Amino acid sequence: MENNTLDFIRISQLLSKQQLSEIDLLLSKAEYIDGKQTASMAAREVKNNLQVNLQQQNILQPLQYILLQAFNQSELFQQTVLPKNIYAPLFSAYEPGMHYGWHVDSPVMGYPPVRTDVAMTIFLEHPEAYEGGELEIQGPAGTALFKLAKGDAICYPCQYVHQVREVTKGKRKVAVTWIQSMVKESGQRILLSQLKKIYSSLYANDPKSSEANELLQTHSNLLRMWADI
Repeated sequence: MENNTLDFIRISQLLSKQQLSEIDLLLSKAEYIDGKQTASMAAREVKNNLQVNLQQQNILQPLQYILLQAFNQSELFQQTVLPKNIYAPLFSAYEPGMHYGWHVDSPVMGYPPVRTDVAMTIFLEHPEAYEGGELEIQGPAGTALFKLAKGDAICYPCQYVHQVREVTKGKRKVAVTWIQSMVKESGQRILLSQLKKIYSSLYANDPKSSEANELLQTHSNLLRMWADI
């Protein structure tokens, strides 16, 4: 279930089968606590889920390491999100009756502070294993719903109001994180991504293409103009 626009970046098979097996094993040993403990004041009122205990570092650190490896290896993530700083991923679970009501993510998180330009949800359970639990986002083209395959991820701008619908059966498992991008504005990131995609197509057809070189120059100059490093 999905509804893509240029603002929403779906990364298929972000996690390999081996990485998913390692995550499953670690999560089977994890201690879950009330997810309200990491919510901001407003979000705390509508958050009803479970979360891997932040004190359980022997479980949390290897989980986070697996995801960070996947982020580094994903060309699509690197080219479209342009990450500068990544908030340490959190691991959540939703059992029947649990949901996360409409909310907007905090603009700054953690210490050292991370400006939250892009939100990311990584799906850690097969969609047929639970009912409900769709990620619902109020985007520029209307409401978008996401319930992706195990190992897939969705990235979207943090300014959008969103919710997780109530799980009615089974167990929804996800990881979530927030990214400070080198390019703060979503529209600028989209333009850079489009230019890079066209360049790659031109280069594949003719590596010596003058048009490809000019397009790469334009992409590089815009990134230099907009990048906050």
